[in-house]
Amino acid sequence: MPRPPWLMLSIAPLMAGCLNSPTPQTAPDAVESLVAVIEQRLDIANDVAVSKWYSGKPVQDSDRERQVILNAESQAQAFNLNRDDVHAFMTAQMEANKVVQYARIAQWHESGQAPQPPATSLTQGVRTRLDTLQPDLMHKYAAFLPYGSKSECQRWLQSTTRRKAADAVMLSGLQRATDGLCKTEQKSD
Repeated sequence: MPRPPWLMLSIAPLMAGCLNSPTPQTAPDAVESLVAVIEQRLDIANDVAVSKWYSGKPVQDSDRERQVILNAESQAQAFNLNRDDVHAFMTAQMEANKVVQYARIAQWHESGQAPQPPATSLTQGVRTRLDTLQPDLMHKYAAFLPYGSKSECQRWLQSTTRRKAADAVMLSGLQRATDGLCKTEQKSD
């Protein structure tokens, strides 16, 4: 059935508006890169959980956390970072790693299926990988900071973490690791 010309003319502007509507701004490379390196660190947390599952060691390792945070703080100046900011950032990374470790261990208990035994020891393999990743994490954090005060910061982080998360556990870890990175000012009324 032929459509009346007036109908086609009235629909055309609406369609043009849909086709030309702005798309949400994608996250800057610095945001994407930081979330990617955090994700790499959280992938290693899976291996830490496996190691702790088999060794029986607790997830909470305050001495190791303190060592990692102090090491990062000592590198702050080399990356033009504030030590307090680095402390807060690395504390969030430690907490995110524990989120992943506790969740994975709980999954294994609940399913009654143990993970594959670790290929390397916690101290020899896994921690070495974490230590090797540390300078890249600091570099990406420094590159991210100018974007932390942008009004779009939280939206960028949320969309990037959702897209990169392999599952709900990793999403929780990424959310915890990036919590507090956006420092947008609240407007007073």
